[in-house]
Amino acid sequence: MPWRLWKAKGLCALFCLAFLGGMAGPAWSQTSLPEGKGKDLVEVTCSACHGLTHVTNGRNSKENWHYVVRDMVDRGALLDDDEITIVVEYLAQHFGPAKAAEGSASGKVNVNKATAKELVAALGLSEKEAEAVVQYRQRNGNFATWEDLKKVSELDSKKIEAKKDQLEF
Repeated sequence: MPWRLWKAKGLCALFCLAFLGGMAGPAWSQTSLPEGKGKDLVEVTCSACHGLTHVTNGRNSKENWHYVVRDMVDRGALLDDDEITIVVEYLAQHFGPAKAAEGSASGKVNVNKATAKELVAALGLSEKEAEAVVQYRQRNGNFATWEDLKKVSELDSKKIEAKKDQLEF
């Protein structure tokens, strides 16, 4: 067995022991998952190594959830191919990009508060574009209008103009 796999399983076991020993603290807060096929599987598998907030904060496309789940399996999560499909479907349905926009009262994405990951999920930006938006905002302050986003040189202004009705500031 490759060293990387042993190391991942060892870390997972260590986290589980810390949790069972009551030493995990608030980061392991219980989060309620929405009902649906795969909920129990996600709860058992994902909470074995980390809190469910990792799941509930995720806003990934089905393709990205597949990558994340495969990565977790490579790190020691015990899922067969059928279970992987069920988990990916559940995560994509309940924690996909469309759900990110539903997170705000208006259904829009606040570009002055969203993380790069949230911008990718909700607006379909590349990771590079989303990170550039966040870095620009950190250096220069908040955006007031969608036109201000044109100042981010790495961002395709036509792409953001097409999404302007989904933005709030």
